[in-house]
Amino acid sequence: MKKGKKSILLLVLLSAGLLTACGNQKQASSSSKKISSEQTSVEKSSNSSQKSSSKKSSASVAKSSSSVKNAISSSTSSSSDSSVASTNRLSTFNQQLRKALGTVILPTVDGLGTGSDKLNVHYEGNQANYTISYSVGSVARQFNDTAITSEIPYVQLKKTSYSTSSEASAQVDYVSQDDLQGLPTIDLGHNITGYEDAGAGQRYLSWHEGKWSLTVHAAAVNQQNPKPLATNIVNMLESYRLPAPTQYGAIRADVASSYGSRNQVITWQQNNVVYQLSAHDITTAIKMAASMK
Repeated sequence: MKKGKKSILLLVLLSAGLLTACGNQKQASSSSKKISSEQTSVEKSSNSSQKSSSKKSSASVAKSSSSVKNAISSSTSSSSDSSVASTNRLSTFNQQLRKALGTVILPTVDGLGTGSDKLNVHYEGNQANYTISYSVGSVARQFNDTAITSEIPYVQLKKTSYSTSSEASAQVDYVSQDDLQGLPTIDLGHNITGYEDAGAGQRYLSWHEGKWSLTVHAAAVNQQNPKPLATNIVNMLESYRLPAPTQYGAIRADVASSYGSRNQVITWQQNNVVYQLSAHDITTAIKMAASMK
């Protein structure tokens, strides 16, 4: 009887152990599934977040790139418009001058490095005799506005008509080759020889190119040397072709220059007419004179 009870008790205990083990396995499996589900959810959330972040980042980069392109396009357009406006300004003035004066030759470039958009033009006279003043103002004004007369011209172009060609040629400050004989010579390059005349604290360096005589003045008392400016002019005239005079043309340049002085002077004769272009800078004067048509 005691053995039978012990056997039954062992069976009960074994059954309880098996149930407990099964329960633990189910709980472990459920917990594992729960953890796996949570990991999957986290991974999905992470991937979604990464995709969203990637999309936002790509959109931000695209937007930034578009903004840069628009800025460049706007800047290019503005620069192009400014350049066109500057070119059209002188062209428009030339049309207005010809409407007022008739058929006349005029500079087709303003000779400026900057300030073309504020170029102002004022004239006085008629077709036979006139003075045209070119200035850069604080604002762009209408053609021949009376307010322009208060501005300092950086260039003036004058046309003067005479009765005869010989009378006109006498007005050109031309230095003949004979006047230079016996003076010390200086090599100015491009097979051009200059002649230096010095005295009373002044130095003059002169030479000839075609029908043109050219002279550079320097103040020796101020230790000025005419050669650098003379060689610069010679080099420039390799690229810029001056108008062809009927008989004489002359350039008078000065080492010392100032905006209001206009002591850089180009003068030439065409039949009975003398043209004179005076400027504060010889480079500007040459560029404008060479563009006359």
